[in-house]
Amino acid sequence: MNKLLIIDLTKKSYRAEQIAQSVLDDYLGGRGLGAYLIYHNLPGRVNPISSDNIIIFSCGPAQGTNAYYSSRAVLTTKSPLTDAYLYSIASGRLGHDMKRAGYAAIMIAGRAADPVYLIINDEKVEFRSAKPFWGQMTEEAQAGMLEDAKIDGASTVCIGPAGERLMKLAVVATEGDKIRTFARGGPGAVMGSKNLKGLVVFGSQKVRIANKSSFAEAQSIIRELIKNNQVFRQNRRRFGTGSDMMVMNEIGILPTRNWQTGVFKNVTGIALTEIEETWPRQNVSCGPYCINPCSHTIELDHGPWKGAKTEGPEYETIYAFGSNCGVDQFDAIVAAEEICDQYGIDTISCGLSVSFAMECFEKGLISKKDTEGIDLRFGNAEGMVETVKRIAQGQGIGALLGEGVRRASEKIPGSSGFAMHVKGLEFGGYECRGLWGQALQFALSSRGACHHAFGLPARIPAELQAPTQLEGKGSLVKNSAIARVLYDSAILCALNISVVGLDTVTKVLNSLTGKGYLVEDWKKVGFRVINLERLFNIREGLGRQDDILPKRLLEDPLPEGPRKGSTVPIDALLEEGYRAMGWDIETGVPLKETLDPLGLGTLLSK
Repeated sequence: MNKLLIIDLTKKSYRAEQIAQSVLDDYLGGRGLGAYLIYHNLPGRVNPISSDNIIIFSCGPAQGTNAYYSSRAVLTTKSPLTDAYLYSIASGRLGHDMKRAGYAAIMIAGRAADPVYLIINDEKVEFRSAKPFWGQMTEEAQAGMLEDAKIDGASTVCIGPAGERLMKLAVVATEGDKIRTFARGGPGAVMGSKNLKGLVVFGSQKVRIANKSSFAEAQSIIRELIKNNQVFRQNRRRFGTGSDMMVMNEIGILPTRNWQTGVFKNVTGIALTEIEETWPRQNVSCGPYCINPCSHTIELDHGPWKGAKTEGPEYETIYAFGSNCGVDQFDAIVAAEEICDQYGIDTISCGLSVSFAMECFEKGLISKKDTEGIDLRFGNAEGMVETVKRIAQGQGIGALLGEGVRRASEKIPGSSGFAMHVKGLEFGGYECRGLWGQALQFALSSRGACHHAFGLPARIPAELQAPTQLEGKGSLVKNSAIARVLYDSAILCALNISVVGLDTVTKVLNSLTGKGYLVEDWKKVGFRVINLERLFNIREGLGRQDDILPKRLLEDPLPEGPRKGSTVPIDALLEEGYRAMGWDIETGVPLKETLDPLGLGTLLSK
């Protein structure tokens, strides 16, 4: 059940190898296993869209079982958007099918001569022509591959036209019409560069649980924790991840108009708690074994975008196309997301690319000539949707914006100070000038300005109680990062950390693996992964100089809200963070005394 399937697209060959138990002990699975495999199998400084790059799909000890919140899988590669380490997580059945086929990871290398898709059916791998599906949208292509493979109940993964064109914002989609995605950092472009349209994966083997009685006990504890937290449970089912948008706006952390402020005066037009009667959504599960599903679907039944349908929108998409573009029309957000879903584009990065262009337009750095007639101002819902179409099709200014805000800002003089990214990755939706722990998380995150990678301090009570207190921010981020990495390596849905916690996850992991670990033992696994991700980026040439936030957050005080006047003291925050992590204050490189207890000390010289 813990094999590595190695596929060479150039040679159309494959083989399976047993993953050493010592590796699983040290890295667990999922994100941790992906980090280990990419560090040890990908040389430094490889071009992300060359045949030398690799793609790794990985699962953890929870996959293949009926563990609650276990419908997850991880993709790991080198990002074409950031030229750095990238992991991405998607919900769905893929991880379960991988594990039941006997694989903890699938590593794909090389480049096919012509478009192909892969059929992985237990121990058999088949290379099939993807020419009939090349150019198709993600939903249509997955249905076509599944029909062609003739395997009932298999999981599917594919790229859309954006990935085929090597767009830096391209995602890898899964779960067919549910459109779940490995979204951030452009992994779709990596698959496109390999002429790999997708995969069909099916596993029929039974996965062994080391201690069934202990596992049943852990499942019972989780059920009770969720049952007893009625507010959390009901809000998730009713609103999903956007349940508290009104509160976020009130406390001034809802990024608005390309992060010019944290307060959106027209928030009632997009907040899920306010629009549920006008735009009703249906609660669905993103995969099996979820006991409080927070996903939703919607099909617009009126308005200018009538007929548009999508899964979600989730909070991050609403922020990216809504408040951050100054758009207060919920149906426009749905229309924009549908385009991204079908073409295979990251909604967060796409939305921020549009908001960046809007600010450039309002500042006179680009004109209607550049936008081909679109009056691309904040609040123009029609202009926003039309620009998303052009990004999806690679037309006009859309071709530039599809490269992400860092590359776009390099082509538009005078715009770098409000190009909202870290290490090339566009921001998740939490204004951080008045939340310094969140600011530090964005700066240190291994994949850029990501709200997921190192936890989410903006949701932690200690951060909200002392938002601009410098002392303790390093340990806050370190602890939130360890917890998040552990969940991502298990793999379990991280949206439930605040309720389920680490003590219960320790019971789950011990029952699945047969270990007798304490919480601190599992936390050491998480800290090991954090440091290996850091070492990967250092090998790629990144360091303290890249743990920087946009000029806007450092120099422009928040203009309104409870944290009015705040900026981010980045140097003091980095020193606080580096000390907590055990990294060199001057360079950001992990110290030998930090790495040696983790078994990573020998990697410093590599």
